[in-house]
Amino acid sequence: TNYKDFNFNKTDLIFSCLPHGMFQKDIINNLDSKIPIIDLSGDFRLDSFVDYENFYKSNHNAKALKEKFSYGLSEIFRDQIKKASFVSNPGCYPTSILIPILPLLKNKKFNINDIIVDSKSGVSGAGKQLNVKNLFSELSGNFHSYGITQHKHFPEIKQEINKISQDVSLTFIPHLLPVISGIQSTIYLNKNDDEKEYEKFLINYFQDEPFIKIYSNEEIPCLNDVVGTNNLAIKIFTDYSKNKIIILSCLDNLIKGASGQAVQNMNIMFGFDEIESLI
Repeated sequence: TNYKDFNFNKTDLIFSCLPHGMFQKDIINNLDSKIPIIDLSGDFRLDSFVDYENFYKSNHNAKALKEKFSYGLSEIFRDQIKKASFVSNPGCYPTSILIPILPLLKNKKFNINDIIVDSKSGVSGAGKQLNVKNLFSELSGNFHSYGITQHKHFPEIKQEINKISQDVSLTFIPHLLPVISGIQSTIYLNKNDDEKEYEKFLINYFQDEPFIKIYSNEEIPCLNDVVGTNNLAIKIFTDYSKNKIIILSCLDNLIKGASGQAVQNMNIMFGFDEIESLI
């Protein structure tokens, strides 16, 4: 069905779940600008069109609309999302990394200047495109890194970090796990305070957040804790050498990393109970 044949007169909100590039190239300029939009692609996440065209390998045909979009990291940018009519839903890896990192970056006492992220995702995170290496029959019993020098989510993560501090270095390496869904990001930071201070700060920061689960006991979060939910599980500890803070961050890439966060953003935009349809 051609979207041009659809009657949008009674449409309250558009969720766009198209492949990167398609929405900004072929569709958004032909839609009624009064209809709110949540876009789940990367078309409106990046402020730099140079970065967009470099990492997404596509010209951008809707540059004038970019400034209308708010970045939909629900727990971090709720106030902006409340006022927005256009929201760009974050990527799955950035969601797992930025939610625990951005609050810590804003607190200067932690003095974060170097971030190393080792992320592992279920194969559904690779999308629908046919790639033999990503077929589950090929990945089963296997494991590999990908996008080492140019992953679409790197500039998105770097962009949001740089809005707080230009002096932070970022290393991000993603890997594919032989499972269907779920992401674990292991984040390494220089240790500038006791681990309990990092933990206490994040517990306080996210104390009213229904989807952020911070593990403060000996339990280690795993993918089975979050798959099928809109939750993000966080655990903070110090490595053996006592010079690194390590943050484990787990989510379901298809829910909190995509559709669940999109619904959460809809709830915020329209003033609904934020957990509506997500618990």
